[in-house]
Amino acid sequence: QDPYLEESDGQDIGIPEVGMVFNNHMEVNRFYRRYARRVGFGVSVRRSSFSQEGTCLYLELMCCKGGRPRYEPKFRKRASSTTNCPARIRVKLWGDKLLHVELANLDHNHPVSPAMARFLNSYKQLSGPAKRRLRMGGPGAMPVEEPSKMPVDKLGALEELLFGESKNHKFVERGRLKLQPGDSEALRLFFTRMQAKNANFFNVIDLDDEGCVRNVFWADAWSRAMYEYYNDAITLDTSYVVSKHDMPLVTFLGVNHHGQSVLLGCGLLSDETAETYTWLFKAWVACMSGNLPKAIITDQCRGIQSAVAEVVPGVRHRICLHQIMKKAADQLSGLSEYKAISKALQKAAYDSLTVDEFEGEWSTLITYNGLQGHDWLRSLYECRFSWVPIFLKDAFWAGMSATQRSETITPFFEGYVDLKTSLKQFLGKYVMILQSKYEKEAQADFETFHKQRPPVSKFYMEEQLSNVYTHNMFKKFQDEIEAIMYCHVSLMNGDGPISTFNVKECIFLEDGKRTMSKIFAVTYNTEEKDITCICGGFQFSGILCRHSLSVLKFQQVREVPSQYVLDRWKKDFRQLHVMGRLSSDVVPDNRVDRYDYLSMRCLQLVDSAVLSDKYRLALRLVREVEKFLLNSNTHDDTQPRIKSRIPKVKPNTVTGQNLVNVVTDNGNGGPKGPEASASAQASQIQKGVAEKAVVPAGYIGVPANVQQFMGNQAAMRPSIVYMVPSGVDPQAFGNGVLMPVMYQQMFQIPQQPNGAAQDTLANGKRKRPRAQKPTETSHQSNGTSGPAAG
Repeated sequence: QDPYLEESDGQDIGIPEVGMVFNNHMEVNRFYRRYARRVGFGVSVRRSSFSQEGTCLYLELMCCKGGRPRYEPKFRKRASSTTNCPARIRVKLWGDKLLHVELANLDHNHPVSPAMARFLNSYKQLSGPAKRRLRMGGPGAMPVEEPSKMPVDKLGALEELLFGESKNHKFVERGRLKLQPGDSEALRLFFTRMQAKNANFFNVIDLDDEGCVRNVFWADAWSRAMYEYYNDAITLDTSYVVSKHDMPLVTFLGVNHHGQSVLLGCGLLSDETAETYTWLFKAWVACMSGNLPKAIITDQCRGIQSAVAEVVPGVRHRICLHQIMKKAADQLSGLSEYKAISKALQKAAYDSLTVDEFEGEWSTLITYNGLQGHDWLRSLYECRFSWVPIFLKDAFWAGMSATQRSETITPFFEGYVDLKTSLKQFLGKYVMILQSKYEKEAQADFETFHKQRPPVSKFYMEEQLSNVYTHNMFKKFQDEIEAIMYCHVSLMNGDGPISTFNVKECIFLEDGKRTMSKIFAVTYNTEEKDITCICGGFQFSGILCRHSLSVLKFQQVREVPSQYVLDRWKKDFRQLHVMGRLSSDVVPDNRVDRYDYLSMRCLQLVDSAVLSDKYRLALRLVREVEKFLLNSNTHDDTQPRIKSRIPKVKPNTVTGQNLVNVVTDNGNGGPKGPEASASAQASQIQKGVAEKAVVPAGYIGVPANVQQFMGNQAAMRPSIVYMVPSGVDPQAFGNGVLMPVMYQQMFQIPQQPNGAAQDTLANGKRKRPRAQKPTETSHQSNGTSGPAAG
């Protein structure tokens, strides 16, 4: 455990600045690590020097991503986390036996995130409470809340009717959910706790005429929120029902921007009839507020096909090819020529590039092996438009269904559910399973934002996508880049802007030694930058295939056309999705509809708060919004505005205090020219505000011309702003309903020379500091100190 990182919740330690002083290197280390943890980056020691007695003479701490990456002599090098980040702090021992900050650079050339700090090596040895605070997004965050232990004895007779068990526990009647002893009580407790923990938890129960449970569906709040982002292609996984597990569990799954599975709902089914699946789809669509997916992948089942056609008729339906090949082993294993038939079936499904090619391969399979009367193969051929890849190239599938022989589909709860797992056991570890899945997504976010995969080529298009795609999806693109070496391009027709190419690919077979050649037709439009390959790789996965990339290379196109760089696989996909929401709101006529709409908007606000990694700020905003809405001076047409208020700061001397309010650009001089005049103007405004402690009328915190005030990141100061109604005097509200919001102030504070500061302090003795919290003081030209922006 690192003792430097323990601090009280909500403590504002300030920011590093030139002029701070510290008693020893441990105070420097503690201060900078606390600051780094609050901002969201790791700390490393760049260089240091100590005397023989152990006194620190020189210390330089830097961001953990500082330094240049080391190039390894390997074809596939490891991902590098260093970006030559310039952020650092340097202290040196002066004659007064104190360590003085001589350089404070706050600029980073990479994203920083407090929510991802727990993955950095600097914070992996925290104590238990500190880890919980970091897991929630900051040092002042609350620990993870455990499931509620509230009593359930107040539930009415409805719960007893829904979950009442028979004494024999057999449930042999068809159409009733098969539950083991203790399952019904576990299900009731699970629903009660999840609903008490989050009101957005959704559950619905299907009862027969006698009041017995037939089917159950539920979706937690996170699943419902994630469906808003990942609703382009979803999968209904019924593998546990097909394989006759003790728990008949079905799951709705999506795929996130890392290519990982996302849970979108769970169900328990009594049978596999069309009526059961119709009820399930209706419950799921109702849970998702009627927002239908664009494509859905299911198992081969007549009940599912009927339910999809009835409930979601306009959605593109696909039968999972991997599940069909698994069923083929059961349906065809009794035939004498099973191996040859299986190989011919896979060749027709996986290798056919045109409809005619598939029809020829299928006809050969049936005729040569005498399978004209095989019922399963006949039913498979009748629904060929739903499972053969060549018929499904008109929709985007987000890479969710296998199209290659070596690909497999892994259930979401793989490793947690087996044939004998009971419902009670599953519900007991349900929350733990989801937390582990969410942690994997958070780890993938961290890898994407803090590490960079090494290039495998010199193509600019690889560098282009490395800056925007997530790690997992960029690796898939790199695999296609590497495969270009096995592709040979030939121009077939070049009349006009549209050209046709044949790409001959050398494909390695399963043993890795033998190869075969296959030709793919690619069409390219030079004017529209449109490219289409017969393999349909882009339509399936959203990643340009090796054949298309080979043609772009042949045509000397350096960049991937913008229409083939999907937002779906970008690092900031969810942020882009939030910003792309419609800004116009509706005004319902009655209170019930208004409540529902406000609830939906608040859930969107929650999601935005989680994405922005500002958990504590969101909590403060919620409290102030409540006060703002309940104030009698506001009305329905009130237009809130952001106004600045600079609080008073009492000048004192503590360890880590600024001896002079000096802001430097990487240790160099201050602003000059127009920026200096602008800073002086800002200083006069702030001076008046600090003396009166009120908001000046008509003054907005951000100037009209923001660019000239931006300057260096190191020169920005956080200030407090208030949200007040438009046209209303802020003093009329008092401090109770004003809304403080932290943001980076755009003004630069004018600097003073070091000499003036030293002359100011030369006449008086400076007390030995005790406190550790750094503050800022400014000194007037006559040597007296006064309040300044904090």
